[in-house]
Amino acid sequence: MFGEEMKCLNDYAKIGTVSDVRKNLKELEKKLRSAGSALSQSHDLGVGCRVYPEIARSTAEQLELLAKHIEEPIEIIASICRTVFEINVVFRYCLSSSDRLNAYADQSGTDEISIYKAIKGLADKDTDPKNIEFLDQHINHIRSVLKKHGRNLKPKRVSLYQMTKEIGLKDEYDSMYGIYSKYVHASAWFVLRKRDHIDLPMYRMTMQLHTQLYADNSLKRLEELKDGTEQEL
Repeated sequence: MFGEEMKCLNDYAKIGTVSDVRKNLKELEKKLRSAGSALSQSHDLGVGCRVYPEIARSTAEQLELLAKHIEEPIEIIASICRTVFEINVVFRYCLSSSDRLNAYADQSGTDEISIYKAIKGLADKDTDPKNIEFLDQHINHIRSVLKKHGRNLKPKRVSLYQMTKEIGLKDEYDSMYGIYSKYVHASAWFVLRKRDHIDLPMYRMTMQLHTQLYADNSLKRLEELKDGTEQEL
């Protein structure tokens, strides 16, 4: 999965007692926040100065959640595992091309517009027209900000699956999706099996381990970016 890195799993992730895993999660979280903070002070990465610190922050927040809820039902672990993995995929995709980075950065505004439009789509005859007007004002404001800064109102969107194909992670995606998807979707496995069948240590451990591995992979790439910008000073 990570080539030579996988030879020393204990250097990147912990399996064992809950306290062992929780300790490692907190250490990873701290390092991610530190790397993100350092990158936020850099001005040599273009749009990356805005994107990469947020990659660090969002990953750190997921690890904080996992440390807090590590003994909660397994679907919570699966959701966090999924998010950390997908952030790592997006990060590696953005690192592969400045065009890909720019397109992803543009999506933050258009994603927000999509959310407001989706909320509007849930309106019915009893919805207060003022609420719809309020949403339209937000949509127009976001569009005007994007235009002001010359950002793309229709950035290229690539599915996560396509991203993994383009950066050589398709096999990992197939494996990871095959695990966490059974818990975050209404699979027959999740709905029809009893809790003592779906929530076993072997499943938990797999997702806890890979959450740490993908978080650490993101951390290493963030630190490489940080070291690169420091050398240019």
